[in-house]
Amino acid sequence: MILVAAPLAENIPLAALSAILLMVAWNMGEWREFARLRQFNTTYRTIMLSTFLLTVIFDLTVAVEVGLVLASLFFIYRISSITRIEPIADGVEMQGAVEGVQAYRMFGSLFFGAVSKLEALLDPARPQPRVLVLEMHQLINMDTTGLDALHALHKALAKNGNRLVLAGCTEQPLSLIRRSGFLDTLGADNVQPDLPAALARARTLIEA
Repeated sequence: MILVAAPLAENIPLAALSAILLMVAWNMGEWREFARLRQFNTTYRTIMLSTFLLTVIFDLTVAVEVGLVLASLFFIYRISSITRIEPIADGVEMQGAVEGVQAYRMFGSLFFGAVSKLEALLDPARPQPRVLVLEMHQLINMDTTGLDALHALHKALAKNGNRLVLAGCTEQPLSLIRRSGFLDTLGADNVQPDLPAALARARTLIEA
């Protein structure tokens, strides 16, 4: 069709071609999808509308670039918002703990967008425990910024003669801790498989 009929296209009035292009553009818009936007959260609506408007006003390249940046920023915000560090105060879980031991449970992902939550444990207004236990079995992953934050926490505790003990590290954080050499710095005995073992280690450190 292209080889045979293309020369005949010069006989089609431009007004007719423009009408065809308008209809194609209209059908490609899939306008019914905009009615479904109320079913999604604000983040999704913002990304979709921004991408659509930028495509119309500028071009597809700009829209895709801005859309990717917005999606990345909203993803970072969302993951950082679900990352939590909470004190473990349950008497059953803390059974065997001695005075001077504090334990915290970490949830989510320890990455550059959430390290401030770990750095809060270094607040000078917060009294430092003799042994700080971080229970990490619900920590999905950790990046090098999170590892640096652990380094800083370890150094701050060691400066005052206190210790850091990790418990229940999942595969990815534990692999990073090993490959970076932080395991040697912290001491293999200070990385325990679960919270009871970590509390037992903390008791040994205090009684030593």
